Parts: sequence; structure tokens; C-alpha cells
Amino acid sequence: MKKIYLFSGTTEGRMLSDLLTAKEISHTVCVATDYGKDMMEENPYAEILVGRMDEMQMRKLFLNGKNGVSDREKAKEANSAVKGGNGKNDGRSECLVIDATHPYATEVTGNLKRAADAVGAEYIRVLRDEASMEEKAYEEFEDIIACAKAVAGCEGNILLTTGSKELGRYMEHVTKEVQERTYVRVLPSFESIRMCEEAGLRTDHIIAMQGPFGREMNEALMRQYHIRHLITKDGGIAGGFREKLEAAKACDVSVHVIARPAEEEGVGIAEAYRFITGEELPSDVYVPRITLVGMGMGNPKGLTIEASEALERADLVFGAERLLQDVRCREKIAKYKASDIIPLLEDRRPKEAVIVFSGDIGFYSGAKGMEQKLKEWNKDCCLVTLPGISSVSYLAAKCGESYEDAVLLSLHGKNEERDIGILADRVRQNRKVFALLSGASDVGRVAEKLLERNIDAQITAGANLSYENESIRELSLEEALTYDEKGVISLLIRNNDPVAKSLVPVKSDDAFIRDKIPMTKACIRHESLIRLGLRAGDIFYDIGGGTGSVAIEAAGLDPSLLVTTIEKKKEAALLIQKNIEKSGLSNITLIEGEAESVLLDLEKPDCVFIGGSGGRLAEIISVLHKKGDGIRFVINAVSLETIEQTKRIIDTYKPADESAMMITVTDVEKVGSYHMMKGQNPVWIFSFTL
Repeated sequence: MKKIYLFSGTTEGRMLSDLLTAKEISHTVCVATDYGKDMMEENPYAEILVGRMDEMQMRKLFLNGKNGVSDREKAKEANSAVKGGNGKNDGRSECLVIDATHPYATEVTGNLKRAADAVGAEYIRVLRDEASMEEKAYEEFEDIIACAKAVAGCEGNILLTTGSKELGRYMEHVTKEVQERTYVRVLPSFESIRMCEEAGLRTDHIIAMQGPFGREMNEALMRQYHIRHLITKDGGIAGGFREKLEAAKACDVSVHVIARPAEEEGVGIAEAYRFITGEELPSDVYVPRITLVGMGMGNPKGLTIEASEALERADLVFGAERLLQDVRCREKIAKYKASDIIPLLEDRRPKEAVIVFSGDIGFYSGAKGMEQKLKEWNKDCCLVTLPGISSVSYLAAKCGESYEDAVLLSLHGKNEERDIGILADRVRQNRKVFALLSGASDVGRVAEKLLERNIDAQITAGANLSYENESIRELSLEEALTYDEKGVISLLIRNNDPVAKSLVPVKSDDAFIRDKIPMTKACIRHESLIRLGLRAGDIFYDIGGGTGSVAIEAAGLDPSLLVTTIEKKKEAALLIQKNIEKSGLSNITLIEGEAESVLLDLEKPDCVFIGGSGGRLAEIISVLHKKGDGIRFVINAVSLETIEQTKRIIDTYKPADESAMMITVTDVEKVGSYHMMKGQNPVWIFSFTL
């Protein structure tokens, strides 16, 4: 097969390189800058050359396979070769040149055509699709100079998105006053920033960002910098041209477009692939535009204008049946799982599709998981996200409340007893909690848990928000027990007397019921927790729970911790249960049994505290270590036997971060008129990660 040189400056070039790599076809990708290299994937089949080349350097590359970028003088050899003067070859090249550069890179395209023709190389131009628009709501200009002259007499700030290479000519043809109100969006590369500075642009007028940009980002920039005029190029669908126009329309910004060069001949990706391989483009090569839309509460009247336009434009709209009932679109399909939607996308291949979600896609939404699965399915698909009005913001507005100082939770689809308990914990420590529920029965369950914990709170329940049968009711906890509204429910819970959360573990020994069960004392408990290095969301096992003091102290640090305490003695297990109930915490699970047996069925923890092992320390560590690396251990040892067992474990596993300390605690006890010292057993605290 001929040597293939792919000159890339577009999404199409990257896609074609990926296709050739998948086919295990060797090729050389030529990009102008290091930034362009970062956008490509170098692999055994794709060599990447960086740097701009003139026509002579291109000839040298096509003839000799040498990079002409680094040695401009030797490019003269290429010219000699074409004339048959160097004797190294006959001046003809056996290579294929693929031009997938930007539509506006006319100089590069001209050089490529002439260089390929001069050395007899085959040449293919890969064209970028234009962004089809029903109406041209913009003015076109022949070049940047004509455009600069046109905007010179206009008032207001100007946003230039034509790239850093056009900036110099623009600045030369506008006055200093116009320059002062010009902002430029360029790629975040050293070269682009340098060119902006050389053109005399103020640094605070340089917006260095990597696209493509959705309508929201374009609109945000226009509003942020008070833009009245946009200067851009028609970069087509892949270049986000449509999104620029939509944002400009929303912001009442005039659009000035540098017209595409004269229509040129070329082929699409499919034709280029067929020419190179002799095969049809693989059926899985499909680059759709997919918009994830937050529908708000569900009533179409609450949709943003941008979301409505996306729905009207889409070829297919997916979502839950409830959300699609009143949606106006070409075709809607009641599917909301990625596993159902992706096969339909592959089969139907819509150019534009919309997937709708309830509420706001940024608030406990399935949009994040959907976005990840879509990217795994098709990394080149263009994903756009549009937010909706959440039930929280709607209910807050109806109640005359703010929500920037509130806790936001969702029990929708996860309303087990533990989840209800975590909600109650949050209510106890905060004045305002907003919660999304699975149904009306959850209202009664929440109220029951709040009453059980003696929390003085009131509930505002919102059902079917935004619909004609909307219901918003103020309820006491007693009234909430029998709440039976049908539909989608959201709650605002106000706590009149929240308990401030402690920032450090400070439970005293008196906070626990002891009976005759040994307990890890406060100072030992606190030092051990510090050495565990617990983080929000960690899975934590307390082995040899005793009174449950360590597990309860840990669980109280953050409701996101998942705490399991294991105790083999029935008497101690009963005492732990009493202390858990006394604490009112819902993120603790008690398991009665031998630790090495119980642990077999549990998932890998992040941290483990061992306060008692019954002489089975080595077996317990072995079971846990088999679950995976990176588990943090803290072991308390009082007896010489436990100290020796721990030492052997450290010698066996050789952890890199082992640490040991011994703490001796002496209490002061009043005896008559005297205060006597009462020493406790010294405790060793070992910590390490396996």
C-alpha cells in the first residue's frame, strides 16, 4: 500500500486517522502545532509530525519520507528531485496525500495540491459538512479585512472567533478605539496567546478555551463581555457554527461571517475511507448530535426556549412516557435507559436526537450516567446539555424561600430505611432540607422518623408541581403521617432548632451504655480515628465492636460513611444495638458473628479498625487483604500476644507506611478529700496500609 500522509486540522481528520488505525493501516498525521498533536492519538499505526510546512517541504516529505519541518534549507533538495537533479529518485512519489485541513486553510490546501501534483502523488480533499440553516440570519464578508471595515462603524463590544491567525489583519484595519472593545476567543495554546499579544491585544481581552462550545457557553460569554457583534467563520456542524448563531440570536448579537472559500471539490469521510481501503465505512461509524434536556417538573410550559427549539429540531426524542406526553416533536419513543436508546440510535441513525430527563439534569439526574454511556458507545458524538427548572427551585419560589443555604437530597428510587434515617440526620443538623421523594408514602415515613427522634420540624409537601392539579400543603409532622396526595412529591422541611454538627470526634465515654463490656476509651478512640484517615463516602469496618463506641463515633462524622461493626459475643452485640439506637444514627450496620467468616461476604472496605480479634488477627487480615490493595488498618493492642501477632503481620506484609505508638492514660479519681491517680492499661496503636 502507498505511504499515506494525512494533513489534519479538523474533527474529520482525527476520525479518519482513528478509522485507519482500527484497520491497522499505517499512516503519517501532519499537524501544525503541538496543540494539534494533543488532539490526536499516537499509536503504532499513526506517526504524528508537528510543524507548519511550505510547498517545498511538503515535496520533500512526499518524495523522501523525511520531515521537512525541522530543516527548511534542505527542502531545496525536494525541488531538485522534482527536476530530476539529485539522482536519489526519479522525482515521482508513491504516496497518497489526504487533505483534511480546515475549510478556511486555503493556503495549506493550495500548497498540498501543488506539492502533490509536482511529485505525482495522489491527492484527496476531505470536506467538512456545512451547518444547514433554514435562514441566514447573518451578513457574509469576503475576508477579515472587509469584515473589520464593516464593524468599525458599529457600536458595542466585538467577539472575534476566527482564530489567532486572522487577528493581526483585523487589528491593522480597525482603530485603537475598536481594538479596545474587541475580545478574541482562541485555542489555549502558547502559540495562540503569543500571536494575540504580538497583535497588540490586551491580555484581559483574550479568552483561551478549547471547543466545541454549546449554545449555553457561547451565550454566557456574550453576556459576560456585553458583546454586541460576533465575527466568526462557518465552521460547519463539527465547528459549532449553529450554536454560535443560536446564542447570538438569544443575546440580540449581530453576526458577521467570513464566507467560506469558493466551493471546492472533495469527498466525505465515507468516500475517503472507501478509496483507501476498498471497503465501505464500518457501520458503527456514526456521529450524531445528542442533546440531554432537563424538562423541569414535566409541564412543557416550564421548558426553556432553548430546550423547546432542540425538541422541535430533533429527528427522535427519547424519555419516560410521563415526560413525553405533551412534547411536540417529529417522533418520540418512550425509552429512557441507555441500553434501550443506543440500539435505536444505531438502527435509526438520526442526525439529531434528544433525551429528556425530569427536573434539572444537574440535580440527582440520570443525565450524567447517560452521558458517560453515550461517550463509551460513540466517543465522537456531539453531546449538548440543557438544564431545566428543578422541583427544588420551583418549590422554594412558591414558598418564598431561598435554597442556597439548604441541604438538597433525593430519595427518589432509593428510599430504604437507612436512606430515610440519613434524611432525618440532615434535618436534625440543618434549618432547611429539600428532598425529592419516590411517592406519597415517603412523606409519612419521613415524618415518623422525625417524630421518633424528637426533631421539631414542619413539612411543606409539593405534589405535581407546575401542573393544573398542583398541590402545595403546609403540614405538621402529625398531619404528614397520613399524607396521601398522588403524583410526584417534593418536600421542604424546616427545622426550628437544628443541632450544630461537631467538627471533631468529641463523644465522651459517658455518651455510651457500657454494662460490663470493655470499651475503647475516648482518647484512644479519637487517636485511632485520626489514624484511620476516614473520608466522606468511605466503607468502614469496626471489628470486635465491644460497646460500638468506635463505630458510632465514626458514623457521626458524616452520614455518607458506610459503617459496619462486627461482634461475636451476643451480650456485646445487644449492647451495641442499644448504643446505635441511642445515637439515632442510620449509617451503621451491626453483624453478629466470627469476623473472619462474616467478612467473606462483605465488599472491600476502605478502612478497618480492629479492637478485638479473639486471637484470630492473622486470619482476619488475610481475608481482608484478599479483597484488594489499599485498605487502611488501625489495630489496638493491649496484650503482649496481640502486640506480637501484629508485629508478625507487619513483618509478613511489609507495609510502606507502618506506624506504632503506645498511649498510657491515667485518670484522676477522688477518694475522700484526696485526688488519686488511677492508671489504665497502656494501649498500642498500630496503623498501616495493605
